[in-house]
Amino acid sequence: MAVVKPKKHPPHTDMTAMTDVAFLLLTFFIMTATFKTNDAEITTPTSISQIKVPDDELMIISIDKDGKVFFGVDAKPTRVAMLENIAQTKGITFTDVEKAKFSIQTSFGFPINQLKPWLNMSKEQMTAVKQPGIKVDSTGTSELADWVYAARKASPMLRIALKGDNVSKFPVFKDVLANLQSQNINKFSLITGSEDAPAGFKNE
Repeated sequence: MAVVKPKKHPPHTDMTAMTDVAFLLLTFFIMTATFKTNDAEITTPTSISQIKVPDDELMIISIDKDGKVFFGVDAKPTRVAMLENIAQTKGITFTDVEKAKFSIQTSFGFPINQLKPWLNMSKEQMTAVKQPGIKVDSTGTSELADWVYAARKASPMLRIALKGDNVSKFPVFKDVLANLQSQNINKFSLITGSEDAPAGFKNE
């Protein structure tokens, strides 16, 4: 009796599962990515301190080499809540699109009356425009104080860090301190670059 040989079929690989995984990974990276923003370029002075500034629940006030002041908080929900607090205080209305754009800004340096026009620019224009800095003066009641209050109202556990350029002028730093002290804030961290400690140095 003749032997029945089974028909040979070319190998077939089902790619459905791999495609699903690829799209899931792509969606994850898109949703969690932080878009590049036009943060101020700041060269901090160095120190031998080995104490690290916490990277969550953080408010950062930056001063660039020209004395411009920038402001930012670390979490997107806090940024949106902070913007809503400012809007309520100043009688400004921000759309959901404007809030979404603001939520991806790690820091910004615009007076409040210029913030809405900036948020209505395209992404390319927002990145290219020169930011004039947040208004700050020695009275302790400038727009910087408004942002600090709005941020702490949005997240009371926020810790404060100051980041100043190596060549920024002391009067601006003094004005920033005045705005913090007007709200009874006397404790904050300084962000610096690191350098090697001398032999025998112990960090207390």
